[in-house]
Amino acid sequence: MDKRPTALVLGGTEFLGIHLVERLTIEGWQVSLFNRGVTNPDLFTSLEHLVGDREDDVSALAGRSWDVIFDLSAFHPDHITQVARHLAGNHGHYVFVSTVSVYKDFLHPGTTENSPLATIDGPIPDDVDGETYGPLKALCEQRVAELHPSHAIVRPTIIAGPHDPSHRFTHWPLRLSEPGPHVVPPVLDSPVQYIDARDLADWLLRVGAEKIHGVYNTAADPLPFGEFLERTAEAVASSLRAVRLSQEEAAQEGVRPWVDLPLWLPPEDTAMRGFFQIDSSRARSTGLRTRPLEETARDTLAWAREQDGKDAPFGLSAEREAEIVATYGAHT
Repeated sequence: MDKRPTALVLGGTEFLGIHLVERLTIEGWQVSLFNRGVTNPDLFTSLEHLVGDREDDVSALAGRSWDVIFDLSAFHPDHITQVARHLAGNHGHYVFVSTVSVYKDFLHPGTTENSPLATIDGPIPDDVDGETYGPLKALCEQRVAELHPSHAIVRPTIIAGPHDPSHRFTHWPLRLSEPGPHVVPPVLDSPVQYIDARDLADWLLRVGAEKIHGVYNTAADPLPFGEFLERTAEAVASSLRAVRLSQEEAAQEGVRPWVDLPLWLPPEDTAMRGFFQIDSSRARSTGLRTRPLEETARDTLAWAREQDGKDAPFGLSAEREAEIVATYGAHT
């Protein structure tokens, strides 16, 4: 009889899920995956795949039980309720991956797990978008707490590393590995914060195995953006040749924070002042460990180079950056 611990991963074939499933299998867990079978369906062919949709069809979960459930794919409270029809009471521990976007605001550094959460006035919307994402995740957390007595709620900041489809962190090691000059943000002492998906996956495994209960922010320590760029460039065997636009020049050229300069938030954006200064000391006290930036940068670059030709939704294109450098290259 198989005595290995059992885990159900809701999601599991994209980014964080890939790292988590890999860690679980390395540690000898018996893993089942539940998803739509759309994203990377050829991954983990030796594992059990349960096909369904949290919107309407979760029948594949009926009559089953697992030691731990890792929920990586709920974005609406109805997703929690839908699967709980079969999962509530049929598992030992429920680990829900939420987001720091659940917080009401980021006006001040040092957001803790006890900080106020975002809310929705009126009926719960059906659609998840930029405005409803955080509040709906907060409602997901509430639903998890109501339906699963043994649970952990995990609130990551920006997740980085290999398999990242967003290209937010990925833009910088990829761009800085190429010859400069490189267009950089106007202000370089603004903080940046992230967590490597592999570090998060390692800790999630511990949370499941040890049935750690509670709510946890997860993030590496923040560092100034200029240091982030310098260390990333050095890690990918390059040197930073910065073209640092003034804020007026950036505005004139339509260079947008966050979108064209990924992960950078301008200091005048007071509403987001604390977004990259999240307090993750509670998770660290339970064993969260984070690897050096240099390792994340090198490994992300190696993965990104294998994705040649795929769209990059974040970061200046090489052509647009060349145009700006041609105009402002004297700033180097």
